[in-house]
Amino acid sequence: MYFNGLKSQLLCAVAMLCLMVSIASANQVDEKSLLLQQFEPIISAVSKQLLSQHENFKKNPKAYQAFLDQHVSPHWDASSTARALIGGANFKPLKAKIQQQLIEAVDKTLVRYAFEGIDFYSGQQFQLIDVAISDSGRMGWVQVVMKSKILPDLNLDILVKRNKMGKWKAVDVRFKGITYAAVKKYQFKKILEKQGVGALIASLNKKNNKFFGELCVVKDKVDKQSC
Repeated sequence: MYFNGLKSQLLCAVAMLCLMVSIASANQVDEKSLLLQQFEPIISAVSKQLLSQHENFKKNPKAYQAFLDQHVSPHWDASSTARALIGGANFKPLKAKIQQQLIEAVDKTLVRYAFEGIDFYSGQQFQLIDVAISDSGRMGWVQVVMKSKILPDLNLDILVKRNKMGKWKAVDVRFKGITYAAVKKYQFKKILEKQGVGALIASLNKKNNKFFGELCVVKDKVDKQSC
C-alpha cells in the first residue's frame, strides 16, 4: 500500500510537471507571436519605404528624418542602448541630468549612423524571418535577412527588450555574432576611465554636430531641428 501510494504521488507530480512545461511552452509561443506581430509590420514598412523613397531620402534629409521619426525612433530604446554602451555599473550612479544628456547624445549618434548609411543603400530589402525570447521573457532577438540583387543574403539580429508597458523595443544590433554595443563599449570605456562621462558626451555631440552641420550646408534643405 505504501509503495502504491508513493507511486501515485510520483505520477501526480510528473503529470503536474508536464502540465507546467506545456503551459510555459504555450506562453512562450504566445509571446513569440506577439513579438512577431509587433515587429513584422515595422520591418516590412521600413523595407518598402527605403526601396521606394531612398533617392528622395538621399537628396532630402528632412524627409529622411521624418521617416526615421515615424518608423524607427519610436521602436528604439536609446536609454537601454546608452546603459549597455557604458555598463550598468557606470550608468546607474550618474545624476539624472547626466544620464539624460548621455541618452540624447547616443540617440543622436544612432540617427547619424542612419544618415551615413543611406548613402550606401542600393535597393536592399529586409525581411523578418524569426524571433526568439529569453527564458526570463524580458529580452529577445528579431532575426532579419537583408536581401540584395548583387550580394549574398546577410543575416542580422536586433536585440529587443520588453518595457514595463509590455511593448518590445530595440536596444542593439548583432551582425556575425558581434553587437554594436560590444564594438563601442571598449572605446567608450577608455574615454570614461581617462576623462569621465562629460568628455564622452562632448565627444559624441561634437561628431554629431559636425556631421549634421555639414549635411545642412551641403543639402540646404533641412531645418535646424533636423540638424
